[in-house]
Amino acid sequence: MGYFEPLLYVPTLAVIHSGAKSTAANIVLVFNAGTTVGRILSGVMSKVAGPVNANLASNFLCCLLLCIFMFAVNTVAGYYVFSALFGLLSTLYLAVNTHILAREFGAQVVASSVGLSMACCGLGVLIGNPVQGALYETYDRTRAQFNAVSAWAVACFAAATACYAALRWIIVRKHGLPQLSRM
Repeated sequence: MGYFEPLLYVPTLAVIHSGAKSTAANIVLVFNAGTTVGRILSGVMSKVAGPVNANLASNFLCCLLLCIFMFAVNTVAGYYVFSALFGLLSTLYLAVNTHILAREFGAQVVASSVGLSMACCGLGVLIGNPVQGALYETYDRTRAQFNAVSAWAVACFAAATACYAALRWIIVRKHGLPQLSRM
């Protein structure tokens, strides 16, 4: 639910701070370049750390990035750096989730498990964007800030991190693996 907050509000913040509308398009281009690199490197990252560990770290780092950049940075250069890093890290979920589902539920039900996963993502998108809009209208519009919206995104990434930590714990218990295993 919090994934789209940076995509919707960081370009707006960059335009507010730079005064140039072309900055918004450039921020989106930098984000997309980051997602391209992130999708290419996601296989390597999940091979080194394991797909569950890589997704857990990715969600935690995205949560940390949102906390640092959305609340503390007020420069256009900072928004460019944030967009590149967020694009790089946030795409692990999309790239590696199918591997996790296939490994845990079996190859015979990949289509069903991925379909259910995407249905839950769609539900999150349907809920997340209107909530962000309501938060912005209620708390942030009068101050021309995005603090409440950013807090929502941080909370969503924190919840995702907790879910991946719980998944990791369940897998460790289910398979009798050591706590520091690559999974």
